[in-house]
Amino acid sequence: ISSAASDVYKRQVFRARSYAVMAAIIMNCGLMLLWRSLHVNELEFYLVPIGLSVLGFVELLKKELPGKSHDPLRYIGALTILVSPVFDVLGGSWGHMFTLMVLSVLVILTAIGLRIRVLVYAGSAFLLADLVAMVIRSTVAHPSLLWVGGVLLGAGVIALAAFCENHREKLLSQIRLVSAELATWH
Repeated sequence: ISSAASDVYKRQVFRARSYAVMAAIIMNCGLMLLWRSLHVNELEFYLVPIGLSVLGFVELLKKELPGKSHDPLRYIGALTILVSPVFDVLGGSWGHMFTLMVLSVLVILTAIGLRIRVLVYAGSAFLLADLVAMVIRSTVAHPSLLWVGGVLLGAGVIALAAFCENHREKLLSQIRLVSAELATWH
C-alpha cells in the first residue's frame, strides 16, 4: 500500500512541477508580448524574467536534473540576468549602472538565501565591475574626483590594514567560521 501511495505522490509532484514549468514559459512569453506592445526596448525587461525562470527551474527540478548541470545552469541564469544592462553600461548610462548594481545585489542576496556559491561569485563580479564603471564614468566628467577617490581609497586601505592587524586573531577565527560555512554550500 505504501508503494502505491508513494507512486501516486511522485506522479502528483511531477505533474505539479510540469505545470510550474509550463506556467513560467507562458509568463515569459506573455511578458515579452506585453513589453513589445508597450514599445519597451530595454533588454532587462526581456532577459531578467528568463534568467529568474532558469534559476527557478534549477531549484524546482533539482532532483530530476543531473548534479553536474546545476552549476552551469545557475551560471546561465545569473548571467542572463546580469548581462542584460551591460551593453548600456558600456555606453555610459547611469540608469543602467544603477540597474546593474541592484540586480547584482539581488543575485547575491538570493544566492545567500539559497546557499549557492556560484551565484555569489557571479553577482560579486558584476557588482565590482559596475562600481569600477561608475568610478570611470564619474571621473570623465570630473577629473579631480579620481584624485579624491584615490586618496580616500588609499586611506581606507591603510585604516583597514591597521584594524586587521589590531584584531588579527578574532578576524582569523571569523574567517575560519565563514569558510567552514561556505564549504557546506552548493
